[in-house]
Amino acid sequence: MGDDDRKLSFSERDRLNREGGGRSQSGQARAEDERKSRDALSAADALFAGDKGREEEKVLTDAVRAAHGSADLPVACQAYLASLGPPSTHELASIFLDAGVKELSVMVLDGLLRQKAADGEVLDGGLKRQVRILSEDFDDDLASRAEELLE
Repeated sequence: MGDDDRKLSFSERDRLNREGGGRSQSGQARAEDERKSRDALSAADALFAGDKGREEEKVLTDAVRAAHGSADLPVACQAYLASLGPPSTHELASIFLDAGVKELSVMVLDGLLRQKAADGEVLDGGLKRQVRILSEDFDDDLASRAEELLE
């Protein structure tokens, strides 16, 4: 029997995995795992945040969701933005883009670009479709940011 037929020991397997010789995830699977990890960490952080901050965030988030589809959406989004900054979830980012206000859209796209630069954020679902539509917008500020997100 040659050396090619022998089984690897556990230490040899570990070494191969450390050196990248083991199985690796695809880029999309890795990005999805990172997004899930980030969401879990933000949920854990919310558990330990002060009650007042968590309560304010919940009230403002509920106000944005309640105003979705109404003329009050831009006002609710502005209040959220002034108090908490750009939305941290894809759901809220999508609702902010639905407001149709350029300043809000630019801030959301900038926030998504920062997330992408930090951890290779991958857009999915409806948010990706919204960004694709914005990439074809006549406004160069919106279109260039959206195109950069889709790259």
